[in-house]
Amino acid sequence: MKRHLNTLFVTTQGAYLAKEGETVVVKVEKEIRLRVPVHTIGGIVCFGQITCSPFLMGYCAGQNV
Repeated sequence: MKRHLNTLFVTTQGAYLAKEGETVVVKVEKEIRLRVPVHTIGGIVCFGQITCSPFLMGYCAGQNV
């Protein structure tokens, strides 16, 4: 996973993105790898087999991420 400017790029295969409070949580094999406050992100880009929770997608849409 890499962050360039304010875009979160997720490249780890099998990663799961979820919403916890007002943060994006990236889990790999049920282990938390990254927590990022949503207000610091301008966009999220996923490459490959990445799963994103519908709650996170809806929240990001509401926050213009």
